[in-house]
Amino acid sequence: MSVTPNAIRRLTATFALLIAVTAGLFAVASPAQAARSTAYQVTVVRTGGFAGVDESYTVTSQPGSPFAATLMESVSSREFRSLAPSYLPVRNGADRFRYTVTVAYSNGRTKTVVTVDGADAPDVLWQVVDTTMRIAGGLTVAATD
Repeated sequence: MSVTPNAIRRLTATFALLIAVTAGLFAVASPAQAARSTAYQVTVVRTGGFAGVDESYTVTSQPGSPFAATLMESVSSREFRSLAPSYLPVRNGADRFRYTVTVAYSNGRTKTVVTVDGADAPDVLWQVVDTTMRIAGGLTVAATD
């Protein structure tokens, strides 16, 4: 039995297609798996400002804490997960606070987003910063629309 060059090309092309389809299936499955994982910890680090502060605020998912539960739902949302890694202002300014938000998820992954006062960042990011600092600081969390 002799193997022709056309047969080898067809076999190679079929094998390459099979690999591409398999890789595509795994790539599609990964975001679905990430969407099922939930947040269990949010940390906001605030640095800078006039006094050069370095403060850390951490909230963990706690049974019986409706504010923490709402925060974890917010950072588990598609809207938050799709945020860019940073939102920085066009012009640097003195005495601005820098916020680094780090979220830990149940699948072992983390998401970190950085922003600075005056940056054009999405509302969900500012809500997470504010809510985390209020809960961790023991302040009352205002109801949001």
